[in-house]
Amino acid sequence: MLRSRAERIACRIGPMKHLIPLALSTTIILACAGCTTNAERSESVISEAQAEPIAPWAELSVDKHTTGRITFSGQPSADEIRAFAAAGGNVVVNNRTEPEMKRVPFDEQALVESLGMTYVHSPMSSAIFCETQASDLSTTLNTTTGPVLMHCGSGSRSATVYGLYLIKDKGMNKNDAIKTAQELGMGSSGGRTIERELMDMPDRVMDAVDPDMIRMYVDTLAGFGTRHTLSETESDTRGIGAARRWVKAQFERNIQGHGKGGDAAPRVYFDPHTVEPDGRRITKPVEVVNVICLIPGSNPESRDRLYYVLGHLDSRASEANDATSDAPGANDDASGVALMIELARVLAREPIEATVVLMATSGEEQGLFGARLHAQAALDSGKNIVAVLNNDTVGDPTGVLKDQDGSKEIRVFSEGIPAPMITMEESEISGEVRRLRLYGTESDSPSRQIARYIADVANLHKTTVQPRLIHRPDRFLRGGDHTPFNELGFAAIRFCETYEDYDHQHQDVRIEDGKQYGDLPEFVDEHYLADVTRLNALTLVHLTNAPSAPENTRVIIAELTNDTTLRWDPSPESDVAGYEIVWRETSEPQWDGFQDVGNTTEGTVPLSKDNWFFGVRAYDKDGYRSPVSYPRPARE
Repeated sequence: MLRSRAERIACRIGPMKHLIPLALSTTIILACAGCTTNAERSESVISEAQAEPIAPWAELSVDKHTTGRITFSGQPSADEIRAFAAAGGNVVVNNRTEPEMKRVPFDEQALVESLGMTYVHSPMSSAIFCETQASDLSTTLNTTTGPVLMHCGSGSRSATVYGLYLIKDKGMNKNDAIKTAQELGMGSSGGRTIERELMDMPDRVMDAVDPDMIRMYVDTLAGFGTRHTLSETESDTRGIGAARRWVKAQFERNIQGHGKGGDAAPRVYFDPHTVEPDGRRITKPVEVVNVICLIPGSNPESRDRLYYVLGHLDSRASEANDATSDAPGANDDASGVALMIELARVLAREPIEATVVLMATSGEEQGLFGARLHAQAALDSGKNIVAVLNNDTVGDPTGVLKDQDGSKEIRVFSEGIPAPMITMEESEISGEVRRLRLYGTESDSPSRQIARYIADVANLHKTTVQPRLIHRPDRFLRGGDHTPFNELGFAAIRFCETYEDYDHQHQDVRIEDGKQYGDLPEFVDEHYLADVTRLNALTLVHLTNAPSAPENTRVIIAELTNDTTLRWDPSPESDVAGYEIVWRETSEPQWDGFQDVGNTTEGTVPLSKDNWFFGVRAYDKDGYRSPVSYPRPARE
């Protein structure tokens, strides 16, 4: 049974120890906590604090701003918390994250509760803000009485939360709320934070992507020297081991303050696989370890739908099995890993309905091992992987030849004929080929529909970087981690920059005849990579919030007609509002027309099935649309 948000908050803050009548104005202190100091240390600190004389609350040094019940402050000391309690304080709300609280020399929660006050932990990262904290504040104010102390590190974030609360809960106009929050200690960036929270989710995630953060991720990854699959694993500064531990830690840092609990809480973990020597690029037994950041869907109806984003962590030099030479791999593929780390920061706090899996793979350069082993395990366990977005070499928009400029586009590769078809028995292949030839469906695989979906999203939001759809699985003589997913029947595409500079790929770092070789950070453009990240984020927002695509879609060919009837099974989500029949000319790559047929499982359009390609998509009450389900011919 799902509990209401108020019930979840009440459960989190626990029963109130007591309510102190106040002669003073009632005030709530909102604090950022999450410290996990051991119990013995906590008892010692509390005991020492209780033994010391308490200074009057008004005379303590912490900067404070008070309005109504609430006092806003920076991190209070143990003395200041005790003084607040002695002055009649009743609630402490902590907006700091757990990593921040580990630097505080006492257990704040234990101290607050030992003094009989209510403690609320509503962590908020300074990098990304979520309206969850404003909702938490509303619930706290509605379920408690007495003064509240609300704090973060400086008081700025807490005042920002209050500003959004005034808009969302009290109906105050934006400008007045921002002014009030500034008077209560909100910093210079707080107004922009509030404005972002008032945006729709797609605009909010686009605005949140930070090129400077992406620059830091790329530079750090390149700084591990080499990330070759067979490289050092014990060092803290060099090799694949240090790199994957850093990626895991960065994922964990970026999901802090997500405000979600239970099955909806994001989590980070290693996905290890042992690979034996293969006589080619695996020369010794090696543990290939993927790093996964899982962001579960907020809607239990949609949570089992998985949308993967891939980028490979490993790198290589000129010689495929050279595990010791520098191989910074800044573009191939620190760019893809950096993109995913930023997606974790941007998406972890968003109430996306289906699940996003961000996976930094290993063993890609040695034979796609990490992706292949994970994909097989996912298939064997029956996971519902709906789409895979592989980002490999996505950071350098510069052209190589004269007049080449790739700064406004990104290639999207997609298979036409599903890969499993070529592994069928010969007799089965013959039948499928006959059907492909008869109905002309060689360009309507599930992967191709995902590529079209990306293009539709980019067109809707007028993104700076637009997808350039390439109707083939990948580039000549190269492969990528989407391929194992394709081979097992999953819809998967690859993002890749338009013009690749092969002097900066799979090359030893060196200078020859005055020319720089090697995959160095200086060849990655963080602003272009940020735009590619935004396109990924937008695509995920639409995919995860939309209903599932209809299944068992059929175009009815029982008789000769000049109109076309389609039938389908309904999408399972309860918020489905209706369906659209889409069409395109048989010579066109993109869907270019549609008709809303309402919330039904059959529709007819006045166009001949002989002259057009058709499909069906679902939409929900918020207007999010599913990918297109391509029909099979049916005589019914």
